[in-house]
Formats: sequence, C-alpha cells, structure tokens
Amino acid sequence: MKTTYRSSRGSRRRQRGAVSVLVAVSMIALLGFVAISVDFGYLAYSQRRLQSATDAAALSGAVDLWTQSWTTAESDAQAFTAGYNNRLPAAVVPASATITGLTLSSVTLPYKQATSGYNGIQVTQTATVPLYFARVFGKSSQIISATSRAGAGGGAEPALYNVMIVLDATKSMATTTDSNCKNSKGVAQTRLACAQAGALKLLTGLTNAGDNVGLMAFPPQTSSTYNFTCSGKAPTIAGSYSASGATYQVSSLNTGYLGSNGSVSTSSGIVQALGGGSCGGMSAPGGLGTFYAQALTAAQSALVAKSSTQSPAGQNVIILLSDGVASSSTSQLGSKYSSTYGSECQAAINAASTIKTSTGTLIYTVAYLGGEAASAPSCGDGNDKLTACNTMQSIASGPSYFYSDTCSNAAGGTNSLNTLFSQIAYSLTKPRLIPQTAS
Repeated sequence: MKTTYRSSRGSRRRQRGAVSVLVAVSMIALLGFVAISVDFGYLAYSQRRLQSATDAAALSGAVDLWTQSWTTAESDAQAFTAGYNNRLPAAVVPASATITGLTLSSVTLPYKQATSGYNGIQVTQTATVPLYFARVFGKSSQIISATSRAGAGGGAEPALYNVMIVLDATKSMATTTDSNCKNSKGVAQTRLACAQAGALKLLTGLTNAGDNVGLMAFPPQTSSTYNFTCSGKAPTIAGSYSASGATYQVSSLNTGYLGSNGSVSTSSGIVQALGGGSCGGMSAPGGLGTFYAQALTAAQSALVAKSSTQSPAGQNVIILLSDGVASSSTSQLGSKYSSTYGSECQAAINAASTIKTSTGTLIYTVAYLGGEAASAPSCGDGNDKLTACNTMQSIASGPSYFYSDTCSNAAGGTNSLNTLFSQIAYSLTKPRLIPQTAS
C-alpha cells in the first residue's frame, strides 16, 4: 500500500507539470495572436486612412478637369494625398503618389472638350506601415496601397443653380431647317424646334432639388409680366429693340418644371413654351431681326434679382441658344442701339464680358447652323467681320462652355444636340468616384 501511494502522488506531480507547460505554451500562443491582431488592426486602420486620402485626392483633381489645365488638376490632387496635412498615422511613411489623367469613353463629359485634356483621373498611393509585435516573426513593416478613380464634373456644386435660357425666336431660327438635328423619324427639324427639344433635355438633366430655371426669348415684347401658357395669347412684339419697356420674359425663374418621376411636368409654363405640353410650344414671332446683346443683359438682371434673395446665393447661369447671326436693320435696332449696326456681334461679346467678369455668371452658348459652319457665315451685317461661330464662342465663359452641331471651333464638335444638352446638364454637377474598371 505504501508503494502504491507514492506512485499516485508522483503521477499527480507529473500531471501538474504538464498542465503548467500547456498553459505556458497556450499563453504564448494567445499573446502571439493578440500581438498579430494588434498589428493587423493597425494595418487596417492605416489602409482606411490611405484610401480616404486617395479618394479625396482623386475628387479634388476631378473638380478641375473640365475648366482648368492638367497642371492645376494634378497639383490640387497632390495637395490631398496622404503625404500632406498628416492624413496618415505619424509612424506611417507614404511614398509619392502617382497621378494619371484618363481619357474615358464611359464618362459623360468627353475628354476632348475638357480644358485639361482629360475627363478622368487616377491616384495611386503606397505607404510603409511599421509592425511591432510581428517582429518576433521577422516582419518589421508592411507596404499598403490604395487606388481611386474619379470622373470629371463641372465643379463644386453650390446650394442650387439659377438658369436662364435665352432663346433666339427670330425668323431665321423658325424657317431654316437644321440638317444636323433630326427627329425620331429622321426628318430634319427647324433650328427653333431643335433648340426647344434641347432645352427640354436640359431640364431633365438638372439634378439639384430647388434649381430655378427661366426662359427669355428675343425679339422683345411689350408686356413685362408675360408668362407662356398653351391656352394663353401670344405676346405683342415690340416695334424695335430700343422700344420703351421692351422685355424678353417668357417664363420667370422658378421650380416645378419636373414631375415626381423626374420627367418634365406638362403643367409647367416653361415646359409648355418648349413644346412639352399640349401645344407645340412658343412660335417664332418674327418682326425683328436678331440682336442679342440686350437679351443677355436682361437675363443677367433677372438672375441677380433672384440670387439676391437666396442665402447662400445660387450659381447664376445663362444658356444662349441661337444661330449666332445678328441681322437687325438700323430701324429695328432703334435709336438706342442703332449705333451698333455693323457691330451687333461685338456688342453681344462686350455685354457677355461685363456679365462674366463682374458677377461670375457662367454663360453657355449653343450655335445652330445646320451645316453652314464650313462656309463660316458672317455674324452680322454692315461692316461686321465676325463669324457666327467665333461670336458664339467669345460670348461663352470658355471653350468648354461653347457647343454647336457644326462649328469646328466648338468644344462639342459635331455631337448630336441631345448629347450636347446632356453634357451641359452634367457639367453643372459634381465630379464623382468611379469604378477602377471604368474605361
């Protein structure tokens, strides 16, 4: 019995010793897993910070692609990369970012129109993350990387937009067929019908809730309170552009042009005027030739009046739709503007210059020439040497703001007019991140 007791006690000692060894080994393994988890957590945190910086850099550069040089876009993107403004944990060391301009077919704004020459941007960054507990396994650091792509937008989006469409409703727009603008049956439409259809396309492309859109048309009319409705009477056209009280309003700046499903609302006055209601839209009243300097000034006055009531003020925008051919006689210009005869086009350029430089209003122009651009039609009469295409380009805020179905100097080239208006609408929106597979 004595021998048996001693054997049992020795066995328990050996068991306790084995358990101690297992516990020690388990604690070491557990601490190792905890250590590795801490390192992996630090890696994951650093990766999120790096990706966030890369996204910000791509978006910052994409803001500039449409209207700024590539040098500016690249510099602004670089300023948001991980190496600036302590965007990574202190111990993480970023390498220089690689910033590349992209020419993408899947992005709405075409790269050929962009001032930078690109409509997309890609930013790739790497960084070295120090490891602490993993060093016992011979791993002292880990390289992480992030890549972001962004598509161009027109710029930072303000609270809202105030958009005044200025429509050339003179005889040349209503009677001349635009060979580059055809309906669904393949039949060429008049320049006026083409402009109206494009403006409707613009309305459905605007995405900001609360955007105000109005419509003005020239020649001017005598009523300052006129708003188009299909059931209303046509306005009385003024006797000259210098007539006292001559105005251009067809639909005042307001919202409500879109229905709940995003399509145009046929009860809206501006939609009806553009042919989206129960009638064919406003007609070209004729009576006077083309002179658009005063219409631009009137549009600007209406926009300023609207934005002055907003806090913050919205971005004011003028969109001029015309064939760009100024053809008023001295009698039609009247006493106030007869001195501009032979230089009506330059008068419009001067009016636009004042608007752009003094208030920051953006001016888009769309020239309808129906295949005439090859012959470079004269803009005006008398001694005017300007062409219609060059005049419409000079009125616009810049090359990327000038569109045409035919003008060779238009950023939009010979794209279809529906495409042009989709681009205009999109240029009033923000840039956005896009999949890395976008091409």
